[in-house]
Order: sequence, then C-alpha cells, then structure tokens
Amino acid sequence: MNIISHKELAKHNGDGDVWMAIHGVVYDVSNFMHEHPGGSQLLEDVAGRDASLEFEDALHSDAARKEEKLELKGFLEGSEEQVQKFRESGWDEGQGIPDPEALLSKNGVNFASAAPILLVGAIAAAAAAWFIASRKK
Repeated sequence: MNIISHKELAKHNGDGDVWMAIHGVVYDVSNFMHEHPGGSQLLEDVAGRDASLEFEDALHSDAARKEEKLELKGFLEGSEEQVQKFRESGWDEGQGIPDPEALLSKNGVNFASAAPILLVGAIAAAAAAWFIASRKK
C-alpha cells in the first residue's frame, strides 16, 4: 500500500480534488462530495489533512464507514504503527474507515467503560494516601 506524505495529502485540498486522512488511512473523497449528506462544504473544510476528529465527532454510521465512493489512496506517513494495530485487531482495507473504539473493545479494551473504574480507583488511591499521611502527623 502507498505511503502518502503530509505534503502530498495537503495538495489535494479542493476544486474537485479532495483527499483526507482518517485514522491514518488516506481517502480520495472527490467522487462522494456531492452526495455527502452534510454537503460538500464539510468535506472541503477538512480537505488535505487529517480529519479523524471531525469524522468521529459527526458520529458516522457503519454504512458511512463503508461508503463505496471513497477511494483508498494509501496510509498517511507516520501512521503505519496505528494501521498495524487496526490490522491486528481484525480490520482490513475492505472494511472501510476503521472504527478505533469498536476495534479496541473487540480486543477487550473499552476506554469509555473503563474510565469510571479508573476514576474511582484514582480517588481511592488519593484518599488512602491522604489518610496515611494524616496519621503520620
């Protein structure tokens, strides 16, 4: 698969030539722009750069991740390790845009459900440290 430099990605930033990187995977979205439910302007606004945050913030469906008019161009330079982790979690290019949260939870790592447990643990540790410190005085 081609490795796309940030410089190359930045060249494809409008006028019917729109590429973007999502989770390290570079797509040409030019053929999909006029069909995008939010309008072509949304895609043009993130053209030529990493649009992972914007893509996830829009809460795209599984069907959107598999849109057939998105043309895979390669992997963004520096993202090879991230893409390899996706592959190790069962993702491949034929599945469309990777869903990191689903891939991580498939492997038993779900940060959203682990966060409350980690927070309670941190509070308990801080309380224990305070208690021990106050008893030494």
